[in-house]
Amino acid sequence: MTWTAAAFVVAAFFWLLHLLRVPARAGDVVARSRDALRVMRDRELGEDAKEAAVQAHAKALFGQFFAITGSAAIALAAPLGVVGALHAAGVVSFDAVVDRTMSWPVLVGATVVGLVAWRALRGRG
Repeated sequence: MTWTAAAFVVAAFFWLLHLLRVPARAGDVVARSRDALRVMRDRELGEDAKEAAVQAHAKALFGQFFAITGSAAIALAAPLGVVGALHAAGVVSFDAVVDRTMSWPVLVGATVVGLVAWRALRGRG
């Protein structure tokens, strides 16, 4: 049952990350960072215009940081909450499930499955 609960935590975490648009938000961060760099390199803009544009990008990036961090925390807390409830019901040991999710077979498997899913979803969009 511990392996099943560990697999649930990993799968639910990935699914919730996708559902909460964390990969898309990360892509937005990269695009906005590139836009900010373009602004800084633009020789036609004055220093005041560059400053205003870069500050606007910085504020948006700061907001994205909190959005991504909050979404990732929710994506992790939800499945761990389910495991906590199962622990309270005496079904599984919370510590054993957490230990299992950090074992090398689960980490390698999650990495492989995550990369395959990422490539598949990226190809669809």
